[in-house]
Amino acid sequence: MKHSQSILFAFLAIAFASNVSGLAQTTQPVIGSVPRPQVPLPPGMTPIFDGQTLTGWVAVPANSWTVKDGILASLGVGRGVLYTVNQYTRYRIIFDIRHAAFAAKPDHQPCVLFFGTAPSDGEKPMDALAAVQIQVPLGYTWDYRKGHNNAGKGEFKSFKHPKFDPKAWSRVELLIDATKGTARMAVAQPVGTAAAEVVDFNVPDAGKTGPFALQMHNKGLFDEYANLAIEINPANDDLITVKPHP
Repeated sequence: MKHSQSILFAFLAIAFASNVSGLAQTTQPVIGSVPRPQVPLPPGMTPIFDGQTLTGWVAVPANSWTVKDGILASLGVGRGVLYTVNQYTRYRIIFDIRHAAFAAKPDHQPCVLFFGTAPSDGEKPMDALAAVQIQVPLGYTWDYRKGHNNAGKGEFKSFKHPKFDPKAWSRVELLIDATKGTARMAVAQPVGTAAAEVVDFNVPDAGKTGPFALQMHNKGLFDEYANLAIEINPANDDLITVKPHP
């Protein structure tokens, strides 16, 4: 009887271990398995992703992002960033995002970075560009600036908002002003509905001209972005997706 029980317990342990292992070894999802949103962007936005190539972007490490069917997708290679060649001071950026899957633990939400520093030619980039981070769409935060490397207590203000599903497409608007050290984020889900303001950042001496970046927090994360566009020096110094636009 004891022998039979030992065999049974061993079998159950192997089955459980295999199941857990399977959860941590999700393969890369088929890019575009959930089609990207076709909802038009608000007027005045200029694309910073052409839907076909990584032109205008720099990947660290190299070959860690790809493009397919108008979607900019991470490949789960490891911790790193994809940042714009151009640098910005006052701007509005709007994009669609979904957290497709994860193949390693811990899971982590997609991240965007601003007020960071792009490396000079041949220079090793600072971790997360020593920038300020907001996780999209959920609004969690981190401050990678020198002397900080923490959640930024007192720097961010969170707002009550609907519950978002990270695996579904969301439309994100960020309004960033380096002259004031401010950033505001609003999220709409489903895409095409009115957005809700989720989180603000306000540290005057943190503002600096720099690239806009997407961050891969750790290995095994698969995120998809689409319809990335920017408005430089926006005339309307307010979030524009929180109200329906024509």
